Amino acid sequence: MNTEELFHGESKNIEYKSALPEQSEKYVKSIIAFANTQGGKLLIGVDDKTHKVVGVDAESLFQTMDRIANAISDSCYPQIVPDICPQTVDGKTVIVITVVPGVNRPYYLKSKGKDKGTYIRVSGTSRPACLEKIKELEMEGARISWDELTCIDYPVEEKAIEQLCKDIATYRERAGLPKREITEVQLLNLEAAEKY
Repeated sequence: MNTEELFHGESKNIEYKSALPEQSEKYVKSIIAFANTQGGKLLIGVDDKTHKVVGVDAESLFQTMDRIANAISDSCYPQIVPDICPQTVDGKTVIVITVVPGVNRPYYLKSKGKDKGTYIRVSGTSRPACLEKIKELEMEGARISWDELTCIDYPVEEKAIEQLCKDIATYRERAGLPKREITEVQLLNLEAAEKY
């Protein structure tokens, strides 16, 4: 992302704060939202209404960066490790906090718990995630996709299981794999089916 894109305006991946808010929750929500979606950058020292660079106090720059790192580490679960660095723009210093998309989703504010403290990015805003979205984030964090879930309330007839076994055997044969009978027990062992 080049400098022009960073200062073009807020978006799903960019957020501005003219100064570091006293209450860390106000910006940590955005960090969590970035980790729960596609990642992003929070720029401290850019006016969010005018998009003009106002800068941060250079004398307390490193203390401010430490405060940010501590607030994120103390407030988020699982731990988020952002890249926090200063950048000079038009002779003024801006703090750029870069967050990569998280792999251990959902990330949330410890103080609010998972149900109330999970945030996602929607356009240029950080919003609380609904329970359905939290469930989806949990599946992403566990690396499970919807098509891997077992449909418990859907009865499967014996005839359908037999047909699936035949179809798999036919596919194996067409693929040049050794001919082998496929059974219901093998489907269960492969977790392609479950018995209830």
